Order: sequence, then C-alpha cells, then structure tokens
Amino acid sequence: MLFLLRSEYFFFFQEHPFNTGSCDECWEGRLDKLVVWEPGSTNSTKPPSNGLTGGHCLCKNTNVLSFTKSKPVAKIVSSTESLFLELLVDGAHAASSYFKHPAPLFEATYEFVHSPLCGPAVIPASTEGELHFPHLEALGYTEPPRSIRCIWEIRVNRERDVWLHFDKVKFTTRECQDGRLEVYLPSRPDHPFLSICGHNVSSKDMPPLTSLDLTPSIGTGFLPQPSVKIQFIGTTTPARAAFKIAWTELYHLPRNPDGTLMTSKLTEGGATSSPDGGGDCEFLCPGESGLCIPAALVCNGVVNCPAVGGRYNESLETGDEAPEVCHARTAEEDYNWLMIGLGAGGGALLAVASLLLVCR
Repeated sequence: MLFLLRSEYFFFFQEHPFNTGSCDECWEGRLDKLVVWEPGSTNSTKPPSNGLTGGHCLCKNTNVLSFTKSKPVAKIVSSTESLFLELLVDGAHAASSYFKHPAPLFEATYEFVHSPLCGPAVIPASTEGELHFPHLEALGYTEPPRSIRCIWEIRVNRERDVWLHFDKVKFTTRECQDGRLEVYLPSRPDHPFLSICGHNVSSKDMPPLTSLDLTPSIGTGFLPQPSVKIQFIGTTTPARAAFKIAWTELYHLPRNPDGTLMTSKLTEGGATSSPDGGGDCEFLCPGESGLCIPAALVCNGVVNCPAVGGRYNESLETGDEAPEVCHARTAEEDYNWLMIGLGAGGGALLAVASLLLVCR
C-alpha cells in the first residue's frame, strides 16, 4: 500500500516575527512548519534538514494564494509504505499563538492506494519494460476490490527519452468515471499529459517523451530520478479491466553545427561513443528525430521505434520490426553461422591431417 496525502486549502499558522519570512527559508528558518518525508528515502526516522532527499517543508506562505479549494496546497504520493509528518512551531510563541485557539493548525486528508492487484509501485530504469494489469500473481490471494487506484512510477535513465505504447487496453464501460488511465509528467504534475477511457481507447498512440519532459520544472535542490507516473482509477469491477503498457528508452543523437544528425555516434558490435558507454545507439529509428535503440531490441517481436506518422502500425512496416530489416538480420546471422561452420569444419580436417602425419 502507498499513501496519498493532501494538505488541504491553507495553513492556520499565526502571525509572529518568525512567520513572516519566505518559505524559501523553510528548512533553516524558525518558521512554523509541517515537514513530510519518507523514512525509506532518508534511511532515518528523524526529520530531514533539507530537501535534498526528497522531503517536503510546508509553511504559512507556501504559494497559498495560487491555490483554490479544488487544488490543495500540497499533494504527496509516497513510494513506500511509510510517510512521516512532523509539526514544528516556535516555542517562544506557541502558547500565545495556538494553545488558546481552538482552530487546527492545518488540515490534511490521506488515503491508501495501490493495492496488491496493482503490482510493484516503483519500476526501476531499464532499456525496455512492460507493465501488466491486473497483476496476475495477486489474483490468487487477494479479493478483487470494488474500486481501485493504482499509481506506478516508471523510472528512466538520465539523458534518455522514453516512448510509451499501450496495448490490449480493455475497460468495463465506455465512461471515464468507471475507469481511466492517466499519464503524468514531472514537468507538469498537476494535469495528465494523456488520459484514456473506454470511449477513446483506440486513440492511445503518443509521441516520445523527452528528457526535459521527465524533469521537474521547479528547482528544489533535489534532483529525483527521471520518471513517468501512470495512474489507473477503476470504480466499476476494476478486476475485469486489463491493459499492457510497454516502454522503450531512446538515445537521442546530437546534431552537427549544420543541423544534420551526428551519425558518428552510431556504433556497431556493442561499442558506443556515448558518454556512459552503454552500447545503446546501434539502430537509427526512421525519421528525422535522431532517436536510436540498442541492436538487441531490433526484431525482438516488440515495436521499440516510435512511428514517424504517430501511428503504431506504421512502425511495423518501417521501424525496427520492418520485414526487410528482420530479413536482412536473419540472412546476416545465417551467413555468420555458415562461416563459423566452415571454419570449424576446416579446422577439424586440418587436425585429422596433422594426426595422420604424426602417426606415420
């Protein structure tokens, strides 16, 4: 289970000399504050002293004026099963500011999300991957819920683009209120980048997400792992819904000063000239985008190159699963095996001839 915490509307922190500062000084200053953190991220149950480990410090002036009743001051989704909150007030003004007033200092709601039917909540970065719902291993020991909310975090290696494609999506009804899939980006966490319901399930193709899309737009000093968050909300027999989400990390070829692609970065035989030395740019995807993938992902039965025209079926005809590409790779592999066989046969004949000469 994960926690979904909302700090509602505004804080009821009172005015005193230390509460007039900006929340930029929230961690170090003597402001009255609410600190939220995950002990699994900091490896400690003690509150963090800064935001470098992903903690949150909320005070009276946390952009309150930009929020409405439909938009909480903070919305925090944990990535583990524990979420700690600590309220800190300045002792010199606590009695006069709060203990004689019945109003709460802050209001928040929480709910448990991500049941076992959702599977792992955090998926580590990898060159490719798949996400299946429902999580088949959980069907044997958990009772199907009446409603469900799954939140997955798909992490991506730094300086990589990622392409998501949806397959075998099935909802129980055509209504969005009964079931929907939403994709959220760190660069715009408050609004879904893509929303899929029963009525638009056929319109599920999406462009590659760039490394900038996967980076938070607000600098907090904490640089989290690039990621994509996918949320599934089902309110009507969610266990009957089913879908598969596949993704591929893409390397982006740089361009020469004249605007042409720097194809010298393309590699062969697993060597690469990319800075991390990962052998990740061996097949150039169609189009002018300069996206490429490792050779191991070519003709592996899964479309890994985004379609030039934005349609999934076009990748089957022109991309890494194109018949001519796979035929050429098969012919090359057959030729290599033939050469290996001839070499082995020649070596065996030479060994027999040498043995006969020695015996004579």
